Amino acid sequence: MKPGQSGCEMTGLLFTRAILLALFAALSHGPGRAQDTIQTLAARGEGFEKLERWEDAAAAYRQILKIDARSIAALNRLGAVSVHQKKFEEAVRYYRRALALNPYEFGTNLNLGIVYIKMQDYGRATIPLERATEAEPSDFQARELLAVALIGRNDYARAIPHLERAVELAPRDLGTLYLLERSYLETKAFDKAFATFEGLEALDPKSAWVRILRGQAYDGLGDYNKAIQEFESARQEAPADATVRFSLGFMYWKVRRYPEAESELQEALKLDAHFTEVKYYLADTYLMEQKPEKALPILKSVTQEDPRNARVLVDLGKAFVKLDRAQDAVRAYQAALRADPDRADAHYQLARVYKRLNRPGEFQRELDAAQKLQQRKREREETLLKASGSRGDPSSRRGLSPHGVNRQKE
Repeated sequence: MKPGQSGCEMTGLLFTRAILLALFAALSHGPGRAQDTIQTLAARGEGFEKLERWEDAAAAYRQILKIDARSIAALNRLGAVSVHQKKFEEAVRYYRRALALNPYEFGTNLNLGIVYIKMQDYGRATIPLERATEAEPSDFQARELLAVALIGRNDYARAIPHLERAVELAPRDLGTLYLLERSYLETKAFDKAFATFEGLEALDPKSAWVRILRGQAYDGLGDYNKAIQEFESARQEAPADATVRFSLGFMYWKVRRYPEAESELQEALKLDAHFTEVKYYLADTYLMEQKPEKALPILKSVTQEDPRNARVLVDLGKAFVKLDRAQDAVRAYQAALRADPDRADAHYQLARVYKRLNRPGEFQRELDAAQKLQQRKREREETLLKASGSRGDPSSRRGLSPHGVNRQKE
């Protein structure tokens, strides 16, 4: 395998022509003439698949099922053809029929797990992929995909041992290494994360992502100066990368270096006008710099895209307050509380507006609610890992993000 090459390219067929034909013949229970027919139909179906004539291929495989209703190979190929046509539920039915004949068959379980991942149904993907790893414990692809399914469920802790095993099986696969690093950071296993950065740098020496991940680790440890140094170095490596500029801008925002944060976030937004996190933190920076007139249009645009984003609605209320638009602020805070009734900051900010409007009863009600919520649950400290979401995950660009798996094998 070449450095940087993916360890689980999933665009090929599950069976080569020779294996496919042999399997069709082996699974046929009829006499010699029927086997010849099955082999002929299998070859015909494969030929149609190569021409992307999916309906004709499916017809050939259905003919095989008329001869041998227990042909696992035919059911697998019908599932694969359905996937190519994006008929995912139909593919699931074919694979489940095959598993009813052999519940622990490796290839069928792998394919079923892949379909569920394509459907972003990570809960249902887990069981067949677990069976696939049980059937073939040393199969890199099954291990990696099981980890992807678990990460799709935000179960990073359970994903880690599978990723560690996948790295043992394919130590030069960058996508898997990045997923493992992300999982270490999500579970606050910073010692393990730092221990593997050297290997990542050796495989991807000019990558800004290594510095971003190390910066996220330093941020998680509270060493903001070192985090900023990593992100500044990442900017030198990739000045035209929106995520790099956002990461540095976020850290400047976090340590209240607002002019520098504004500059970096503005650059990030120029590079990616649809980067929602950039919009939020840029607007918040404007509020901190007492520039509500600049924050307001950004916040309005984000609430149009996501009208139930409580965090943005709270900042929208703050902008209205700074612009002496108290009634608009009340509506914004009320909208935030409809989206998330347990936001202590929204209750508190609304109480302040009610006090300004001389509405003592409502002021006391919201203040009491804020105090109770604050006692019950203090908001976790904001980290770059939390703020950046999937944009802080380099594996998403390599086709391994749980929200963008594209290396399917069928």
